Amino acid sequence: MAGDDADANNVDAIERFFGDGGTFAMLRGVCVAQLETLYAQAFNFYQAGRLDDALTLFKGLAALDHYDPRAFLGVAGAYQALERYQDALPAYAYGAMLAPQDPRFTFHAAQCHQQLGDLASARSGYEQAQVLAVGSEHAGLAGQAQVLLEALQQKEDARHAS
Repeated sequence: MAGDDADANNVDAIERFFGDGGTFAMLRGVCVAQLETLYAQAFNFYQAGRLDDALTLFKGLAALDHYDPRAFLGVAGAYQALERYQDALPAYAYGAMLAPQDPRFTFHAAQCHQQLGDLASARSGYEQAQVLAVGSEHAGLAGQAQVLLEALQQKEDARHAS
């Protein structure tokens, strides 16, 4: 049938578009400047403590451009600030996949794991963040990770001593 062929062609074209790196922003004609404006507004909401508004905008940005690690850092950070630690973890994981050398994803995911009581995952995340942070623009995270690792160790030592 002609309708089925057209549908198959449309599906093929869409699969090719996304397979070649296309985004919903491209598909809808949203330009980079508009995405940057949305990002700035989301960040301002986050900074102002309007976390639900920030989360909504960051989610929209992540949907429009699923290749922008900042959007996923924003989604995860908003969830974390809302103390929705379990919800933050998938966004941190996806962001880490997009920007594997950025220590912020593993560091903040480790904080979530720690809040959830998963100390082994927290330790692993802090250790990875420490390695990634050295010599990066986020070098300060290495020291923070070290402090948190030492606190985890003290907690574990105290637990084993009792």
